[in-house]
Amino acid sequence: MISATARIWASNNQYWINGDVFDVGEWNYTGFNGLVAPMAAPGILHDPGDFAVVMTGTETGPVTVTVEVTEHEPEATDDGAWDEIVEVSLLLPGARPCVTTDIEDEAPLLPAFTAAGPGPFRVRVHARGRDAGQEELIVEDDPVEEHLIQVWPAPAAPTQVIKTSDTYGMSFRTPN
Repeated sequence: MISATARIWASNNQYWINGDVFDVGEWNYTGFNGLVAPMAAPGILHDPGDFAVVMTGTETGPVTVTVEVTEHEPEATDDGAWDEIVEVSLLLPGARPCVTTDIEDEAPLLPAFTAAGPGPFRVRVHARGRDAGQEELIVEDDPVEEHLIQVWPAPAAPTQVIKTSDTYGMSFRTPN
C-alpha cells in the first residue's frame, strides 16, 4: 500500500479526482449523493465516471486528505469515525490519475492511482468535519475537515452509499 497525507486547497466547496478528462460544464447536482460525484463530460453523473468531484464543507481553504492506493480492496474502516462514506467506480483515463485542485503544485503531494495498477478503479471516499467547514466557510489556518480516499483496481460497479450523516451532505440529497 502507498499512503500519503497532505493539506490540499478546497475551492468552491470542492476538489477533484481525475486524469486527462474533466468537464463539469453542465453539472446541476440532480441525483447527487452529497459527497462524491462520478461523472462523464460535460458534468453528467455516470457509473462508472471518467472523473469525480468531491464536495467539501469548506468553501475555500485547506482540507486534510489522505490517499491510500492498494492492489486489492482494503478492509472497511471504522464507519463510526466518519460522517460520510461513498464508494464509486472511476475510469480515470490519462497518465496520472490522482486528486487535483485549483493549485497545480498540490497534485504531486498525493500518490497517483496508477500505483495500484491499471484502472478502472474503485474509490472509497470518507469525510468528517464538513459541517464544521460549512460553518466556517473560509478556513484560513488549520483544516477543520478531513477526508480519506482509498483506491484499488476493480471492475466497474454501481455507486454504493455506505454512510450519510452530516448536514452538509443532506443539503444535496434533499429534493429542492
